[in-house]
Amino acid sequence: MKRMNRTCVKTNEGGPEESMQTDTEIIQRISQGDVEAYREIIQRYQRMIFVFIYKMVNNAADAEDLTQEVFVKAYEKLSSYRGDSQFSTWLHTLARNRTIDFLRRRKIHESDEQLAYIPSQARDGSPQESLLGKERRQEIARAFEQLSDTYREVIILRCTHEYPFERIASLLGIAESTARVRYLRARQELAKILTRSEGGLVHELPGV
Repeated sequence: MKRMNRTCVKTNEGGPEESMQTDTEIIQRISQGDVEAYREIIQRYQRMIFVFIYKMVNNAADAEDLTQEVFVKAYEKLSSYRGDSQFSTWLHTLARNRTIDFLRRRKIHESDEQLAYIPSQARDGSPQESLLGKERRQEIARAFEQLSDTYREVIILRCTHEYPFERIASLLGIAESTARVRYLRARQELAKILTRSEGGLVHELPGV
């Protein structure tokens, strides 16, 4: 299949019996010529991939395009998946590589009005508090943009997806201890960037 229709990334088809199949079973069906079975893979992982890419690129249209590209590439390379790792890990690696390549090529930054990456525990209060909350989120978003792709990625996996370090280590192909250290260093780097800001904003991130 040389080209997949964009709508396949948003499909919600598929019965409950089919959804209970393992990734390996679905991939086996695809390898035997059941091309439509790939829709089940898309249904299963499209949100995970889209959210990860969206948090990295901070643009919904770009994230949608990249998600489409990742699933096309995954289909084309499906025969190279040997089952040495979880399929979700293999798919995440494709998404990660494509996203990092995109970020390296991109020459402009999106506006501050778009999604703030780091989840905030602030609650809506008075108009003044609301304004301060917005300014704080924008400050964190600007600081987040200055982090390396590696640090951004580990913060997204930990703070947005709320993955345990064991899962993060598996997705990144590193030791769990390395994942913990990388996240700690990412927090420290973000703290340095925010040193001119009032308050310890970085403490809103989950701890190690």
